[in-house]
Amino acid sequence: MPCRPAGEGSVTVPARRLLDIVRSLRDVTVQVRTLENDWIQVTSGRSIFKLAAMARKNFPAMPDVPQPVACVPAGVLRGLIDRAAFAVSNQEGWYTLNAALLILKPDRVELVATDGSRLALAGREVEPNGLKAEERLLIPRRALGLLERLAGAIASDMLVAIAKDDGHLFFTAGDSLLITRMIAGEFPKYEGVLPQSNGVRAMLDAVSFREALERVSLLASEHHHGVSLTLKPGRITLSATGGEMGEATESVEASYAGGPF
Repeated sequence: MPCRPAGEGSVTVPARRLLDIVRSLRDVTVQVRTLENDWIQVTSGRSIFKLAAMARKNFPAMPDVPQPVACVPAGVLRGLIDRAAFAVSNQEGWYTLNAALLILKPDRVELVATDGSRLALAGREVEPNGLKAEERLLIPRRALGLLERLAGAIASDMLVAIAKDDGHLFFTAGDSLLITRMIAGEFPKYEGVLPQSNGVRAMLDAVSFREALERVSLLASEHHHGVSLTLKPGRITLSATGGEMGEATESVEASYAGGPF
């Protein structure tokens, strides 16, 4: 980011403490100065902080960034993460389920996540720049959130460069670089659980469905947060019961011509 340096230098700082200090400051200008014995001084207006730091050599060496395997618009990545990341497992030790699978195809980008009981697949018809062959990359859950923030900090049509080496994934968005470890292992064979063409299918307005679902779920039981969906020709009915609290039912128009389900 832009700054006005009086000279060049580097030091390893306590990140969380420095962040808390900067968040508390009101003045728009912050001065950082290195002191003797690897201390730093942070000054803003009438506020002065001195922090014990460490020598630059104590910070791990940064791996070299390889050439990108593909470049994807920031808006595409942000949208995929927003739609699929909720299904990543948060149970530690599940390895491949603690990550989402990013699939780069010549004419499509997909993100898949599952925790074993639910699965999300989001895709966009887009041609990744520079892609020579299909890539399947496992992105850890925490890195997904950081990547969504980086992609959201730049214009939607700006490209995010994606690269990899033997042990890391690299995402370059504008002036920011995210490096995360590459998870070893094979993502579950999710294709088999996707609905086939002979399955039950209904088409309905997304906004109407979401609003009805929000209203009906207000009376869903605290012990069982489920909402019942019943399909009949031309409509879908949502219902929930909250025991002694009461119950709720609402119908939404749907394009469905099969029998009751």
